[in-house]
Amino acid sequence: MKELDSFYVRTAWKIMDALHQAQQTADGLADCLNVLCEAFSCEQGSVWVLSRNREYVQAIAQRGQTNLNGLRLAVGMGVTGQTAATGDSLLTDLAAWGKQFSVEEREAGFPEGGLLWVPIKTPGSILGCIQLGGRDSGVFSEEDLRICERCGAIIALDLEDRGVDALPDADQRVIASLKKAVKDYAVGDGILHVLKEVSLDVYENEFLVILGESGSGKSTLLNVLGCMTPLTSGRLELDGRDFSAPSENELTDYRRNAVGVIFQAYNLMPNLTAWENVQIISEISGDGMDPGEALKMVGLYDRADHLPSALSGGQQQRVAIARAIAKKPRMILADEPTAALDYETGKEVLTVLQDVVKRCGTTLVVVTHNSEIAKIADRVIWVKDGKISGIRINPAPKQASELVW
Repeated sequence: MKELDSFYVRTAWKIMDALHQAQQTADGLADCLNVLCEAFSCEQGSVWVLSRNREYVQAIAQRGQTNLNGLRLAVGMGVTGQTAATGDSLLTDLAAWGKQFSVEEREAGFPEGGLLWVPIKTPGSILGCIQLGGRDSGVFSEEDLRICERCGAIIALDLEDRGVDALPDADQRVIASLKKAVKDYAVGDGILHVLKEVSLDVYENEFLVILGESGSGKSTLLNVLGCMTPLTSGRLELDGRDFSAPSENELTDYRRNAVGVIFQAYNLMPNLTAWENVQIISEISGDGMDPGEALKMVGLYDRADHLPSALSGGQQQRVAIARAIAKKPRMILADEPTAALDYETGKEVLTVLQDVVKRCGTTLVVVTHNSEIAKIADRVIWVKDGKISGIRINPAPKQASELVW
């Protein structure tokens, strides 16, 4: 028994270390699966996570030759679905062609021999399940099952800490993706490492907040996503296209049509009215929004003929928001949009941003050092020392009017 306890402790420590080191939840789950497969001498395995609506489980990580990418199983259907629905473990020595297996699971090619399912759950909720198979000895014991259950509980605690729904819905489309992104700058005789192998997916129609202190790399990350700063190494994909080393034409086309930018200092043209500041961007994009419509959305239609100097700071930022949405972008990037504003005006601008994103159906990425703003986001990314140190999904984002700082 002491030997089994020692085995569990070693395995548990490896799992906790894998979760701690992972930048993204999916990466952590894949690393945990590798730990379990190696610990139990398994050739294959998979980790399944419940969708937000708790109607199906989807394969998030896998090991072995079977391709489970994109496979979903209804909760309650098949062994995996039953485990995710009831939280009951299953240990079998029988062939995978038994009646308890769903058609999808049979088609996935699970081999004969020992198979093990354990839930990923805390005392309060079930978040998914783990499947292991292809063991050298062919079968699992009851002790194996208990140890795996305890490991599943460790993984569940990490998922709950990140947010119960730590993974976006499978239906959410990735519109921007970074893989091991590195950004270095030459400083004197040395090299400044600003981004250090950052991996991040940005999803369609989400409100994403990137939090970090000054010098953490968060603004550089934003500039990379907006094609304003090239990568030193790594991969950037935008709408499924490789932008790791784009041509000037590709950069111009993307920045003109697909991304809107909101700066801390507003960056309005001082000799143009609010209407003209919006109009110039609308016309450049080719298929832009009517300037009046954009100004109405931010509540400034009655100030359309005012120059920036005749507008307050909050009003200028709202013009900047109208300018960003006028091109009907796929993604809006905002760098410290409230840093130059007082408390009440800052909340007004955030309220406008929240409303505009919902009405336009666009993705919003806000970089800030103000942790209170994270409460209104769908998802929050923490950046520290050039790396992603944490990711969390807000199950119930607040309204901007509720914030206090």
